[in-house]
Amino acid sequence: MTRNETLGIIDIGSNSIRLVIYELDHDGAYRIIHEDKYAARLSNVVEPDGTILRHSLDNAITVLRQFKATCEAYQTKLIRAAATAAIRNAVNVTLIIEWLETDTGLTIECVSGDREAYYGFLGVTQSIDLEDGYVVDIGGGSTEITVFRDRKRLHSISLPIGAVNSHARYGGEDQWTEENVTALCNDVIQALRGQDWIHDHPGLPLIGLGGTMRTLAKVEQKRVQYSLPVTHHFEISEEAMENIARSLPHLTSAQRKKVPGLAKDRADIIVPGVLILRTIFRLIQGDCYVVSGAGLRDGLLRDFLASGQPVVPDALKDSIRNFLHFGPPVPKKHLHRVHQDALTLYTALQDAPPEQADARILYASSMLHLAGQQINYFRYTQHSAYWIMNASIYGLSHRETILSAIAADYHPKRRTPQLLSKHQDILKDSDEQHAHRLGSLLCVVKAINRAESIVAIEATKENDSLLVKFTCTAEPLLELSDLEEAVKDMQEAWGVTLRHSIQQASKG
Repeated sequence: MTRNETLGIIDIGSNSIRLVIYELDHDGAYRIIHEDKYAARLSNVVEPDGTILRHSLDNAITVLRQFKATCEAYQTKLIRAAATAAIRNAVNVTLIIEWLETDTGLTIECVSGDREAYYGFLGVTQSIDLEDGYVVDIGGGSTEITVFRDRKRLHSISLPIGAVNSHARYGGEDQWTEENVTALCNDVIQALRGQDWIHDHPGLPLIGLGGTMRTLAKVEQKRVQYSLPVTHHFEISEEAMENIARSLPHLTSAQRKKVPGLAKDRADIIVPGVLILRTIFRLIQGDCYVVSGAGLRDGLLRDFLASGQPVVPDALKDSIRNFLHFGPPVPKKHLHRVHQDALTLYTALQDAPPEQADARILYASSMLHLAGQQINYFRYTQHSAYWIMNASIYGLSHRETILSAIAADYHPKRRTPQLLSKHQDILKDSDEQHAHRLGSLLCVVKAINRAESIVAIEATKENDSLLVKFTCTAEPLLELSDLEEAVKDMQEAWGVTLRHSIQQASKG
């Protein structure tokens, strides 16, 4: 068996140095096989004259050597190391890069502010199926802002204002004063003066990248006792973020460290982070805050894999393709047939194709309903539900994620009611009926595709009857055996009676 290649990406940020190692297949599929990070706080070692001294890089060099050794242990042929704001804004940037390369043996790419914004945009578009939005990446030494429409980047800017250097300038030892809060917010406003495009697209979501945004998501999830412990694609309302931004600066450092969801090593820099974020949100007249778990490192990977066509056309399909490639050996043709048959029945029942949300749910549940076999074949549907909810499937909202998991593991008498009850905070009031409809429909489709006898289906609805015609190559004994049980739940959920007919497939 040919061994897949591995790629190491090192992000030398102003707050943290991070390593991600990806396993890559020859057709472009990938998965993360290792991650690590170290809080180097390079923004804190910048001298008053704008330089970084050689001895101030000792810890960073040690960590980079260790990360390089880790890559070598994974037989990584290529390491892509990228340095951002703290280094690129240093007066002696050329000398710093020379020190790092000489002492580590790595080749260091000094990423410009515009390029950093571009990589962040790529990370977002490969992980979230939003057509329009503002991407805001708050790092330790800079903040990048990008506006995109129809998944195309229109404008970007990089501000030399980040969470670490702003804390050093305004934070003080403990609580923030009103004067310092105002001063930082005014700094952001002044830095964006003259950038008319900032105001030209009101009502769009602010998609936040980086540790600040993830931390704020965890804080809000703890506050509301959110039922799905996933930050990617989590939405925070304007009101909730305002409350956080009003309260955190006036807590002491010791009090902030006790805030549920707030890691102790971020208790200081979370204040400037949330103030920068809120100020930008007000300027763009945003609709809501959306958390992206993907960012610079994902953008660097995407740029490496597909420099000719960097923007992912469909985040959900790309994510599921990656997952299936490294998952259990399930025939892809079978999964696509399950999906197509689900669309056929849904369209007949609703007398219209599914809208976007239902289309995503049907696709995810159809393509991933066998994913749990990777854990254990027995009780695999429950494992499939776990995978869907916890494997960072990109392109789904949290509501769509839960409904996809329910459909993949539909069990109307026990597990489905349990999941519906557990996630009431995320689901709509109408989703109880919706979950039963989608789940029972998928069960019928799985029965139809139990074996290989039924090669095509046609469906029409007449009054309260769903008429399904099966085209078969042989008598579908196994399929009809499963269908007899599965159809009961679908008939109850949809209020229809399913009737079927069989025709022989033409030979040719």
